[in-house]
Amino acid sequence: MIKLSIVIPTIGRRQELLNTLSDLAKQNLDKDIWECLIITQSEIDIEGIKEIAVKNRLYLKVFYSEQPNASLARNIGLIEAQGEIILFLDDDLIIESPNFLINHLRHYNDANLSGVVGQVMDLTKTVRNNRHKWSYKKKVGWLYFPGNYNQTASVLNGASCNLSVNKKMAIDVGGMDINYEKGAHREESDFCLRLTKKYGLMKFDPEASVIHIGSKTGGCRTWGMNTGIHPLHHIIGEWYFIFNGLKHRTILIRDLHHHFAALFLRQIFNEKNRKNPVAILLAIFKSLYGFILILPKVLKEPKTLDNFNQYNYKLLYSSGK
Repeated sequence: MIKLSIVIPTIGRRQELLNTLSDLAKQNLDKDIWECLIITQSEIDIEGIKEIAVKNRLYLKVFYSEQPNASLARNIGLIEAQGEIILFLDDDLIIESPNFLINHLRHYNDANLSGVVGQVMDLTKTVRNNRHKWSYKKKVGWLYFPGNYNQTASVLNGASCNLSVNKKMAIDVGGMDINYEKGAHREESDFCLRLTKKYGLMKFDPEASVIHIGSKTGGCRTWGMNTGIHPLHHIIGEWYFIFNGLKHRTILIRDLHHHFAALFLRQIFNEKNRKNPVAILLAIFKSLYGFILILPKVLKEPKTLDNFNQYNYKLLYSSGK
């Protein structure tokens, strides 16, 4: 019986994905109780994937979806997964611990747990043993919570590059919203806040740790770096998240200043822009333009699993285990 389903959206990456799969193949968790679903939105090295699957006796499926949208890809994974627990990963990870999957799955002895957020480090492997005092705030603390924190905690939100959830609960809240274009900023926060609002806090486990390469060669998440003038879809995603959060009460009016501060500090006054006053002016203009563009979209309903009949995808490969 499959207990855990790993879902990996990918686009435009080859070697990074194969390396991530190779790391998963070294896990100590019994291979008979987990599967891996890859949802690709571009051409993919099927032969390389087959070789890893056969060599390591992995239960692995590859689906193709033409629309380049990370939230859509994760929703396809939610629907197709056989496991009770879904683990969302990015396609450009280094997983050093052979107990990584075990460290996620062990927490689900608590049937009421909504999800587990794993630690995310960059290539420096830097970890933090302290937190900003605002990270303890009830509704907005997640904005200040360090993903490389080295202590267990209860959290509202987590990064979709290392996030496991209870499948039934995730489907019940509609999965992810494909109105977030490509891999737009805050797509997973929208999902996590809806999930934790209904089913309670998630567990942060620093032992369920990954190193996120953050490769520029494609991917479903890396559609633009988090410095300089941001791509328009990230700006639109941030505005959409704020408006949607107000509508669904996952964001409170009294906390708006925290979200606006995060938005402007990240998109306008980030370190790279501060070195160029012209860039700051262009970033302000682009942020205001994104605000105008988002207004018609927030009047529409989110595109979640309730609209699943609109999804168009096909199975490319199954290891046939």
